[in-house]
This record gives sequence, C-alpha cells and structure tokens, in this order.
Amino acid sequence: MSALAWLFGLGALTIAFPFLLHLIRQTPKGQTEFSSLLFLKPSPPSLTRRSRLENILLLLLRALAIALIAIAFMRPFFRGQNSLSEYEVANRRIAILIDTSASMRRSGLWDQAERQIEKVLNGLEKGDDVSLIAFDATARTVVDFNDQLDDSLSARADSIRKGFKTLDPSWQRSDLGNAMVTVADNLDVWRDSQRVEGAQATVAKLQMVVVSDLQKGSNLDSLQAYQWPATVFVEFYSVVAEDPTNATLQLLAATSDESDSGLRIRVRNSEESLVDQFFVNWTNGTSAESLPFFVPPGTRRVMQIPPEQNLNNQVFELSGDTEVFDNEYFVAPIEQQTLRVDYLGSDTPDNPEGLQYYLRRGLVESPTRRVVVRQLEPGDSLADAAIGSVALTVMTSPVDEIRRDEIDEYLKAGGTLFVILSNAETVSFSQDWIGGRLKTQSGKPRRSKNDYQMLAEIDFSSRLFQLFANPRYNDFTNIRFWNHQSVEIVDPQAVVLARFENDDPAVWKLDGSDRGCVYVMASGWNPQQSQLALSTKFVPLINGLVEIAADLPELDKSYTVGETIVIPRAESSSRRRQMVKPDGTREAVATDAGVFSETDQPGIYRLISDGGDSVGGDSSADAGRSGKEEVLFAVNVNRSESSTTAIPLEQIEMFSVNVGEQETAASERAQMRSMLDRDIEDRQKIWKWLIVAAILLLMFETWLAARTSSRSKLSNGETVAVETGGELV
Repeated sequence: MSALAWLFGLGALTIAFPFLLHLIRQTPKGQTEFSSLLFLKPSPPSLTRRSRLENILLLLLRALAIALIAIAFMRPFFRGQNSLSEYEVANRRIAILIDTSASMRRSGLWDQAERQIEKVLNGLEKGDDVSLIAFDATARTVVDFNDQLDDSLSARADSIRKGFKTLDPSWQRSDLGNAMVTVADNLDVWRDSQRVEGAQATVAKLQMVVVSDLQKGSNLDSLQAYQWPATVFVEFYSVVAEDPTNATLQLLAATSDESDSGLRIRVRNSEESLVDQFFVNWTNGTSAESLPFFVPPGTRRVMQIPPEQNLNNQVFELSGDTEVFDNEYFVAPIEQQTLRVDYLGSDTPDNPEGLQYYLRRGLVESPTRRVVVRQLEPGDSLADAAIGSVALTVMTSPVDEIRRDEIDEYLKAGGTLFVILSNAETVSFSQDWIGGRLKTQSGKPRRSKNDYQMLAEIDFSSRLFQLFANPRYNDFTNIRFWNHQSVEIVDPQAVVLARFENDDPAVWKLDGSDRGCVYVMASGWNPQQSQLALSTKFVPLINGLVEIAADLPELDKSYTVGETIVIPRAESSSRRRQMVKPDGTREAVATDAGVFSETDQPGIYRLISDGGDSVGGDSSADAGRSGKEEVLFAVNVNRSESSTTAIPLEQIEMFSVNVGEQETAASERAQMRSMLDRDIEDRQKIWKWLIVAAILLLMFETWLAARTSSRSKLSNGETVAVETGGELV
C-alpha cells in the first residue's frame, strides 16, 4: 500500500486525546453545598496513581475512528505491479557554450566560468550527454557529444573539465547570436535524425547552457532572422566582474569639414563605471604626451590631437582604468606606393597649350599613392623598372616602329594604354589598338566658339565614371569640346563609356586577356580642344584612370582582431615573405598571396619581404638590410568588446528564444510516477470506504457509550461529591 499525502498520517497522533479523556476524573454532577465549606477552593479531579482506564472498548473504538479518518486523508491506494522503467523517460543532450571573447579577459571572469561549468556538471544524471563548445567570433567544438554513451557519467564530466583546461580567452569579439544559432541548428537536426532512425525511441531533451558575461557588445544579429526551435531550451550562467569600471579609447579620422588633418581620440566609459577621470598617453618620438579626459559613466568624449604630432607606428594607452585588455590602440604608418605614368607625345611638360602640362598637374599625390610621370625619350624603354612599375601609358601622337612593337608587347603583358586622339594622324596610326577608324569628314576645326559638342550619354556604372554617379557630381554640361575626332568603332569588343551629342563615341574601352586594356578619348583635354582640363572633373577622372590601371589593392593599415589583412602581392616569385606577429612569431606568406588571416592578437604586424633565415631579432634591423622591404599593419581589439554592461535576458527572449532549463530525467520520472499514483488512487478511492467505516464506528461508539452510561447510573445510584481536606472522596 502507498499514499498520496503521507503528512496527513500525523493526524493519527490525536489518538492520545481519548486516552487523556479516559484518565481524567470528571466532577460528579450531583452536589450538596455546606456552609462551612464555602470558603474552601474547589479542586478539579486530577490524575493520580489511583487513576485507571475504564471502558476500554469505548477507548479503542474512539482511537480506531481517529486512525481511520487520518488514513483516509492520506488517500491510500494499492500500487500493485505498476512502475516506471528508467528507459521510458528521456534524458538530456546538453551543449555547453563557453564565451572566449576578449571581454572574458577581465579579472575573475574566467575563474567564475570554470565554477559555473562545474555547477552544470554536478547537475548531470545518468544517461545525459554533454558537449563543450567555445565561441568568440566563431563557434568551435572542443568536446563533442558521445552518442553511444559508452563511458560513465564521471568520465564524460572529466572530458569536459579537461577540454576547458585547454581554453583561454582570445582577443576576438563575441558573436553570441551566431553561436546560439549554429548550436541550435545542430541540436535540432540531430533530433530529427533520431526520430527518423527510431520512431518508437524516446528522444533526448535538448538543452543549451551559455556561460558568458553577456556584455552588450555581443553580436545578436543572427537571432533576428532565425526561427528558434521549440524543442531547444537555453539556460544562461552569467559571470560578473567585481569592478564594473571599464573604459576604452579609439582613434578617429578627421572629418571633411575640419581645417587640419589631425586625428581625434575618443574615450568611452561604461555605464556602470565608478571612475570618470582618465588619461591617454603616447610617445611622439621625442617626448611622452598625455591628454586628460573627463568622461562620466555611460558617455563618450572626443578630443583633437595636435596635427604636428607624429602618429605613425604609435601605441596610445589609456590609464585610470583597472581593466587593461582594451586600453591600448595601435596605429601603423601609412606608406606611399609609387606608380609610374609613361607619356608618349611630342609636347613638352612646360607648354600650357599641350596635353602633358595638364596631365602632370592633374595627377595629385595622396597618402597612399605617389605618381611619377616620365616622358619617354628615344632611348627609354617601357620595361624599365628603375622608378617603379608602370601603371599607365599615355599616347598622344604616333610613334616609331620600334616603340610600336614595344607597345604591342606591353599590351600582351597586360598593360593599360590610354590613347588621346588629338589629330587624325593619331587615329590612323592607332586604329589596330583603338578598334575603330576615322569617319569621312572628321577633324574639321570649329568655326566659332558656339560650334561645340558636349557629352550626352555617360555610362556611370563603369569603373571610370562610377566616381561621378552621385547626382551632385554627374553634371558634365559645362564641359565643351571644340574639336574631336569622329571615329567609327568596328571592334565588337569595344565598350562605349561616353558619347557626344552627335552620337560620336567620346570615350571607349577595349579589354581582352590577350592584348591588355586600351582606353580611348576622341578629344584632348587642353584648352585648344576642350574645357576638360579646366573643369573640376579632370583631376578625379585622370587619377581614377591611374588607379584602375594600377589595379593595386588599397592597403588599409587598421584592422581588428580576426579580420583578414589585405597585403600587396610580391613583385617577384623569388622574394620570400613572412609576417611577424606582435609576439615575435613568424608566419610564412606565399608570394602570390594577397591576404593574411592569422590576426589572432592585437599589435603591429610586419610583412617582411626577403626576410632571410632569421627567426628573431629587431624588425627594423631586418628591414634595414639590403633588398628587404617592410609593410606595417595595426590590429586592435574590436571596440564592441568594451561595452561590458550585461544584456538583459528579456532582450534575448524577444527573439523567441526558449529561456529556461529542461526537466531532468529524475524530476520527470517523479512527476510521471505522481501522475500514475493519482490515476491509480482515483480509480480505487479507498478513502471513501475508510470514511464510511469511521462514521459507522462512531455511530456504534455513540450507542455503546449511551448504553454504558445508563447502566452505570442504575447500578450506582446518586453520587455525592464532598470536599474534605482538599481530596475527592
């Protein structure tokens, strides 16, 4: 026999009351008062050694009635052979996600994470399967699930502990949303596969446990467009830093409306910070500089650095903050790349009526590009690399046969030729390159200033004119062309980029893998032929063409940890290259590689060409040796990791994530057993028969008590209670 409410069995203790009532002597009802006893205090009957139990049968009947009522409230039932097998209840499949992003480097968080994982392991039951997954910008499995469950629970827990010991916080940002989506997908796919393999089998309950500081900088974008599986529950074990103060700094580029080119420093303070006074320190090569910042909690402040400061290859450091993982910001120097433009024309550089005069003045120098214009003399060669690799060759007049053959070889090698059709002779000489021929009445000079052409059709989707696609810059109506060559294009591979009002092609392009790339302009830009050189469109147009012809990647010198660095390709396959990381380790880089992806720590990365066999030492010494080149890149911690205020769980629940804990097998088994017991008890209803038996027993006890009382009165007669000496006689 079993019972649903065992505590009601304590009601059986009330059986003691009938025993006490039977032991207590009651005062007789018939009394005779004497005047001499009026001043004596009455004494109630008390238990003495002479007290004894009477009417044992009544006592037993009353005690049995109380016991029956207590047992009825316990709701007893007979279980029989009904029991639950442990295989009828599903166990759990638990994926533990441990945050290894840069913010977990804060003091005390990693130790807390270890204790939280230990708490999860202590809650495992026999049959539970568990895995360990580390995540920062990406998620990676450290300890996988054991689907066969061929080891003990303690062995699986030990494997998780050993896997955690191999981990350390990285320098990358936290992408919590991507990690949760990836693991939820894997769990849901596994559950579907289990249902297909055995429809009658009990499928494990899916549980995800996230151990993280849940800082606001965590990326949750992946959760927005994801339909969270209803069978996957997520439980969060948060770790909290003892000191909530955290600030970070960042260098910003100067805005376009500023008068100087100096950089700006931005300091951001966390919302729960206890400090508001900070200092930014750096060295300008000769002395140490310091800039004070007053930043209240939850705000940011930007200050300008004096433009005369040398910011190349600097480390800016924030002081006044106890959490140092994001207190440094690295800046690498910007290095210029030299590009060469070869000019084939008869006009001199100082002739304001010629084309070369405006070409040299239109090619501006930028922090990343320096363009050198060289007018080729009869003894010069296009293959001469003494000044750098040639980016563009400009031809404005016919050349000799030797130069013609050289241009053919230059185009076959993939070079870019820019042909300016300033006269009819140039059109006839270069028609094999430009893919067109001169029309019948071409080249007639204009009779008046009102006799001109303008650009009517421009392909702003092309790379050459893409810079002017914005409506603010695409107005070419103020540029007049006094003289142009009317060319009929016959090459089907030619692409017209701009046309004149009379439908003559103005700018076109021929591109092929076997002949390089040729750009053609049907008119010159000097004032005798057009107003192009005097317009605001000329400088960006000619510089954009040089950038297209060079086809060199724009070297970004600032990256965050985990980003891929775009590096320049080696000019020669014989040059050996290696990337030196901030900790001094070196990674070999292939000569044809254009990227480097092993950015796993913040600092200055040095790409050294022809680095030799040295594996250590000073990088400046390496770069100073003959034949060695060095390119520097700055890699910083993602500033989003500095937003250390915790995300409220309500924000995660907004993405329909099931936040909570899956029921353990033992708890579910207990609930199922309780439901089964209630069902059995509801069918048996033994308590009703017990209540009926108790009522019948009380009725019999009442009848027996009345009968016993009347019989006692008949046999004993009237009893008089007399108080003498304080005793009852």
